Amino acid sequence: MFAIVRRTRPAWLACVVVASSCSRAADSTAATGAAGVELVVYAATSTRDAFQALEADYERSHAVDLVFNFGSSGDLAKQIVAARKADVFLSAGEKELDEVAAAGLVIEGTRRPLLTNQLVVIEPSALESLFTEPFEPAQLADARVEHLSLAHTETVPAGRYAKAWLEKIGVWPQVASRVVPGVDVRAALAAVESGAARAGLVYRTDAALSKRARIVFAVPLAQGPRIVYPLAVLGGPAGRPHEAEALAFAAWLATSDGLASFEARGFLPLAASERAK
Repeated sequence: MFAIVRRTRPAWLACVVVASSCSRAADSTAATGAAGVELVVYAATSTRDAFQALEADYERSHAVDLVFNFGSSGDLAKQIVAARKADVFLSAGEKELDEVAAAGLVIEGTRRPLLTNQLVVIEPSALESLFTEPFEPAQLADARVEHLSLAHTETVPAGRYAKAWLEKIGVWPQVASRVVPGVDVRAALAAVESGAARAGLVYRTDAALSKRARIVFAVPLAQGPRIVYPLAVLGGPAGRPHEAEALAFAAWLATSDGLASFEARGFLPLAASERAK
């Protein structure tokens, strides 16, 4: 019968190894920003690029792991109410955040209007323009615009804003039957890029990312609907496990550092007085 011989390190060496391992683990945590604190952020599709650009820098300087769920604000609001697994919500519309608040999931005092955007009329870059200059909104009712691409007017803020503007300028009755509804604003953009729709209405920030669609007309901010991206920290009766980190992230997003990624992509921060409401 053989005895099992265990080789052991001297006590002092074991301490050095343990200390070295802990130091490496701490350095790794500091480098990655991940310390097991997972923040779940639900955000409108149009904000995807801005959030992805700031993600790594924020994680490096904070002990969190940002996990994003992007989609149409209407769908996200329904998911939040049903699953109650989001820590922060940046919606592209007030209505959708109202639904979340009505379910008792918004922490009091954390809701703030953060950003605004601008609607633009676009058309496929590969096709000859149907519009004459200077552009007149009534041209959207031209019979040659067989399909007009919008985000869904009932479930997506971008579609709701677009419909409101078309109603304001008096062409909605003429174009309503030609509207191609997209599941979100990026889908509305894609329909124009592919040529499936000869024109569309999307956010300026999304159009600016495209090489296959060109901007025909930018709706003046004073003439378009009031576009608001509200932000809130979520909790509810049961609370969320990392409320302090969620509060810190939401507060940081409203700073000049937090807003920089959005401004670089064409979003417009709301006036400080309006953000404070």
